[in-house]
Amino acid sequence: MKYLVILQLVFFLGGLAVLALAWRMRHVNRTPRLPGVSWWATGYAAIGLAAIGSGADFYYGDWIKGFVSHLLLTGGVALVWMGTRLFFEGRLGGQAVTVSAILMAGEALGILWYYFADPSYQARLTITCVVLLILSMSLSMSLFLSRLDDRAVIAAGVCYSLFALLNGLRTLSILINPVPFTHYLSGPMAVAATALMLPVLLAAQAATLIMIRDAIRGKKRR
Repeated sequence: MKYLVILQLVFFLGGLAVLALAWRMRHVNRTPRLPGVSWWATGYAAIGLAAIGSGADFYYGDWIKGFVSHLLLTGGVALVWMGTRLFFEGRLGGQAVTVSAILMAGEALGILWYYFADPSYQARLTITCVVLLILSMSLSMSLFLSRLDDRAVIAAGVCYSLFALLNGLRTLSILINPVPFTHYLSGPMAVAATALMLPVLLAAQAATLIMIRDAIRGKKRR
């Protein structure tokens, strides 16, 4: 019960913080408008709602965490990745759009099947973990390959890599030690990794906000 209350607080407070920073991104980007920032803000808003939904499932039912929050989380990360491509390259690129569309469609079909036709939380978790790992590592690589002389860019890339690592550890812990009806409370490693994922994501979001401000300053100097 103690772990449950702590994680609920992490989900709710972390989700609200992510939403607040997403709003801040949109506010900072009013003048001048930079490519990709609106994608970042929308993606982070989806991630914030996913976090809040993961905490709210204890009150509104498993369908929020089991179905809605999975798609909001991975969809949000996909939008952040595409926003990153737009921010640094000025265009999305066919590869990012195609990969994101295929991953999201595959995940949606898998989650629908393992939620309604053949209910299995472990299967849904594995599908989401694989999709999230691919997207977050692609996001990290896009950052590392774009500008290695910028500390904020490097910090964001490191945070996304750490986010992927924590997600993998959390999933392995749950799959190795599956306690029925406990989900991410399946052992201390799952609890710790889950609790750390949101602060790491917030750090990446803060670094992204610094990138936006630096880009705006550079435009105003010209």
